[in-house]
Amino acid sequence: MKYNRTTCRHISSKEESCPVLIRVSFGGKRVNLYTGISCEKSKWDNKRNCIKHGSKVKGMAYTALNELLRQQEDFVDDYFNSAAFRSQPASLADLKERHNYKFKRSQGELSDEFFYLFDKFIKEQSSQRGWNKSMNEAFARLMALVKEYKPNITFADLSASTMDGLKVHLSQTMLNDTLIKRLSYFKQFIKWAQSKNYRIHEEYFGYSPKLPKNKIAVKYLEKSEVEAIYNLTLEPFSTIDIVRDAFIFQCFTALRYSDVSALKHDNIIKTDDGYDIDILTEKDDDRVRYPLSKIAIEIYEKYMPYKYPKGVVFPLISNQKYNNHLKEIGKLADLQGEWIGYHYRLNEKIVVKTPKSDLSSHTARRTFITLAAQMGASLDLISQITSHSEVAAMKPYIAKTRAGVKQVIDALDK
Repeated sequence: MKYNRTTCRHISSKEESCPVLIRVSFGGKRVNLYTGISCEKSKWDNKRNCIKHGSKVKGMAYTALNELLRQQEDFVDDYFNSAAFRSQPASLADLKERHNYKFKRSQGELSDEFFYLFDKFIKEQSSQRGWNKSMNEAFARLMALVKEYKPNITFADLSASTMDGLKVHLSQTMLNDTLIKRLSYFKQFIKWAQSKNYRIHEEYFGYSPKLPKNKIAVKYLEKSEVEAIYNLTLEPFSTIDIVRDAFIFQCFTALRYSDVSALKHDNIIKTDDGYDIDILTEKDDDRVRYPLSKIAIEIYEKYMPYKYPKGVVFPLISNQKYNNHLKEIGKLADLQGEWIGYHYRLNEKIVVKTPKSDLSSHTARRTFITLAAQMGASLDLISQITSHSEVAAMKPYIAKTRAGVKQVIDALDK
């Protein structure tokens, strides 16, 4: 691959200090790579293209300065010599970007090609896939943790032992479910690099750690507990009364907070035998329509005469404040017992106990799914109402309720 590289002092007839640059010509174009070194005209050797023997610039000896120049010259040569191994052809714009990334950072920020590519992967995939802020932050945090674990890591380092070390390092700040997800994110990057013809350690793609997954408690309410909340005597149309009504409405419609807070009277359609709800879900953009239950209708008719801003049915507060009030309601309803789940950090089991009074908006959705399944409703129909694309996606919600298990035991006793 033909290219021309010349190290020179910026053209100037003046004695004052001027920047030293590497001028690269390729494909009929030229680019200047600034080295971060400057010197006076009298200290520059035009024949050897380096700092003159015995000179000092800002206290640095000529030997150290010339070594820095050699490193940058070698970088240019390596870029063109390794172009055959990259799926993208060499370009001056790419060369300049890589040079600036490597040589125009502080010592604390200096990084090899691995992290340069990781950063480039995040920007490219974010643009192509439309990642949201949280996804970008997750990948950026992962990159920071990898750099924390092994600052000089390369693709050739990705042996099974290196990956085991990374797994242990990640486990210091995350439980297994998150750890497994982050390792899958890391794999996305490595596969991307492989598609660009970067050579990956042969052990990497055979690496598959076996980690126990968290067993999260399904936080749902029994029918009697829903009734206890429904029967609470609260000041009509106070904030806590509105939160209680919206929560019970959720329990009988499976709406998420995002959907119930945006629910408008236009989404409630009068029918011959009651009302239908017709809504485009916020999270999935799924159009769902189904009849309202008697309790849901009762709650809706309580709010039907009132006109709130933007035409919403329930004038709800923020999700955080909504959940805070739900915890108050859980205590007022005197909900007893606790949900017990298990988290894992590598192979260490961690018991997590949550009081049943610790309600959240998602408790209602889990309650709808669990009780509907317990009463024998078709899982296919439940998945349509709850806008789950597949029945399997509801598995975390379908709890082994005492009443449900008792049905099995009763069947065996017959």
